[in-house]
Amino acid sequence: MTKDDTAGIATWLWREVDPGDWSGEALRPAAEGHGRLVQVAEERGPLVPVPVPVAEHERRYAGDREYRGLTVPLSLEGAPTTAFRRHAEAVEAAIGPADSVGSHGPTGPWYDPSPEWGAPFLRWRRPGAESLELRATATGAELSLQPTEPYEEWRRATFEWSEPSQSPGGFVIEYLTPANEGLSTPGGRRVPRWAALPPPLGAFLRTLPAETGAIGRKVSVTLFAGTRSVLAIRSAERLTVEGWFKHFSSGAEQGWSQRVERTVRSWTLDAGGPGEVDGERLARHLADVLKAEKVSSPARLSKHVHGPEGAHTVLLGLGF
Repeated sequence: MTKDDTAGIATWLWREVDPGDWSGEALRPAAEGHGRLVQVAEERGPLVPVPVPVAEHERRYAGDREYRGLTVPLSLEGAPTTAFRRHAEAVEAAIGPADSVGSHGPTGPWYDPSPEWGAPFLRWRRPGAESLELRATATGAELSLQPTEPYEEWRRATFEWSEPSQSPGGFVIEYLTPANEGLSTPGGRRVPRWAALPPPLGAFLRTLPAETGAIGRKVSVTLFAGTRSVLAIRSAERLTVEGWFKHFSSGAEQGWSQRVERTVRSWTLDAGGPGEVDGERLARHLADVLKAEKVSSPARLSKHVHGPEGAHTVLLGLGF
């Protein structure tokens, strides 16, 4: 599949498809009449738009709609991070920059399990109407045109009422665009004690460099103990951690290297690139570092999230 294929599919979904009331009758012309756009030769045959019916557990959010999406599957050939990045670049070149980007975390939309390598997404939003999303799936990726309100209401309710193990994680970067006016994204959950931290933090860190590489954005957060910065977690094509220690005795055997900048001494840890990060092991290690630095509990930490200018960044799966 070429960039031109991806760009053409995205342009058609975003600018030409009229989903009407999301009934089968309204979607039939799109599902049946525009297959020529997606005649991409693959082993499983031509790719065609697929209407996604509303499941019973989705009814409370979807209202009277018969369908909650019109999707076109895309292939990820080779390294998934690189392949997804090519799709993302093609769509943004065709219809403009995304209004939101990020990762769905371990739990994808409507409780679908996320791919093992990561769950990156880009979204284009029409307030109160439709959204187009490019997202990773278990079999590759997909472009999905969907009604905006049901998905956003599901996500808000999931954060408010679900068990932590079922909550979406990941992160989201919301650009301050007119399309995002009225958008409300829940904040991340905090864990109450150190023992509860490694699972959510580990899941967040394990896929982070694959996801930031796939969407072409950087994510960075600095953690503070009181007013003193202790750790900074940064991810682009690779995941790195920087530390400023008073008590923790780091060493080369733990992967840290010392860096001196004028009078400031810091330690740096290269945690790996896509597919290389041992998330839970790293999370346990960082918890040990913070405890050694006399942080009594995760609740005593504060953070500053660094994101692109003109955007609001929320790290949903961090745990702090």
